[in-house]
Amino acid sequence: MTPDSRRNQALLVFDSLRWDVFQKAKIPFLKKLGKWKLAYTPGNYTFPAHMSFFVGKIPQTLDNTQYYDTVATRFGIAGRKPKPDQLWRLGNPEAPRPSKYTLEGQNIISGFRAQGYLTIGTGAVNWFNPDLPAGKYLTELFEHFFYKRGPNYASHESAEEQVQWVLDCLRVADKPYFLFINFGETHHQYLYKNCPWHGQPNPYGNARECRRRQQACLEYLDKQVEHLLTQLKNLDLVICSDHGEAMGEDGLWGHGFHHPKIWEVPLLIKAGY
Repeated sequence: MTPDSRRNQALLVFDSLRWDVFQKAKIPFLKKLGKWKLAYTPGNYTFPAHMSFFVGKIPQTLDNTQYYDTVATRFGIAGRKPKPDQLWRLGNPEAPRPSKYTLEGQNIISGFRAQGYLTIGTGAVNWFNPDLPAGKYLTELFEHFFYKRGPNYASHESAEEQVQWVLDCLRVADKPYFLFINFGETHHQYLYKNCPWHGQPNPYGNARECRRRQQACLEYLDKQVEHLLTQLKNLDLVICSDHGEAMGEDGLWGHGFHHPKIWEVPLLIKAGY
C-alpha cells in the first residue's frame, strides 16, 4: 500500500475507569461508536498496563471474537474455532500468531514509526511526565509528545488542551499516524476542568461519591472525544481503560494491587472507523 492509503491508528485510554461506572454513564457519543465489552487488563496500575498496551497487549475478552480475544491457549486446541486475530502484535519476542499488524522494534510505537507512520501521543497522569525517568521511558519513542505540567496533579484535568494539541498536530500531518491519548480526568481524585467539587475533600472513604465523580468525569470526556473523533477519519480505533479502581470493596481503595474491580475495564475496538 502507498503511505497515504494506510489506515491511521488510535489508542485512547481513560485512566482508572471502572467497568460498572462506564455502564451507568450518560455518554451518548461513546456508546454509539459500537459494541463495548467487559475486558480484562494486563496491568493493575498505569505503568505496567501501558507497557503492555505498547507491545500490543491491550485488554482482552474471553469470548473468541476478532481482535478482542487474544488468549494464547486458544490456538491449536481440537474442536475450537480458529484463533481470532490480534490487532497489534510485536513480532520479535513472541511466537507467531494471527494479527492485523505485526510490528518490529522496541514497541509498537517504534514499529509504526519504522513503517512510516507519524507517532504522536499525550498523557495526563504523572507516569507520562517526560521529565521523570519512568515517564521518559514511556514517551521517548513518540516523535511528538505533550504533557501538561501543573501543581497538585493539575495535569489530570488536561483533556481540552490534549485534544486541541492533537488536532493541531494532525492538521499538518502528511502521512498516516499512530495516535495515543491517556485522559486523566477519571483518575482519582476525579476532577475535570471547572467541575463543581474543586477544593472539596478527597472522596476516598465514600464509595457513592467516588462513583458519582468518576461518572461525571467520563460524561465530560464524552464531549471531548466527540470533538476529537468527528474530525478524524480512516482509523483503526481502540478505546479502553488501563485499569479499574477499588472503591471500598473489601475495605480497599485505589489501584496497584490485585482485585476484580481493578481488572475489569471497558473496551471498544473498531477497525475502520
